[in-house]
Amino acid sequence: MGQKIGRFSLGISVMLAMGLAVTSCGSGNEPISLSDQELADVVNIVQAHGTVLESASCQVEVFRIEGSTTYGWATCAPTSESASDAAAQVDAFPFRLDGEDLRRPDEGKNYQKDVEELFPEDLRSAINQHTTGLAK
Repeated sequence: MGQKIGRFSLGISVMLAMGLAVTSCGSGNEPISLSDQELADVVNIVQAHGTVLESASCQVEVFRIEGSTTYGWATCAPTSESASDAAAQVDAFPFRLDGEDLRRPDEGKNYQKDVEELFPEDLRSAINQHTTGLAK
């Protein structure tokens, strides 16, 4: 039963992420287009290594791909229906994926410094817009 729920959650995540992955941010380039497998690979890495939540389902927005580096935004939530306050448990963050090495900014006072180190300058406005949207 748990495996069916996991597959169902992953399937929903992939479908939602596919819709978000074609969104372009920053420099006005053509929208990012990933194959289903490429998108599933990114979502799997984010779910396994990026979020602080256990048993999370993540949606991914890809900002840009440069060679083997993928820049994007992930929004993850618990997959269990027993989560009492799911909104309070959302983990949303920018990420940089180099191959299979996922990095995200630290929370707190080093957040902005980490964003500046991890992301190209022209993507920082998109990250700030997402971050500002979370605070509302």
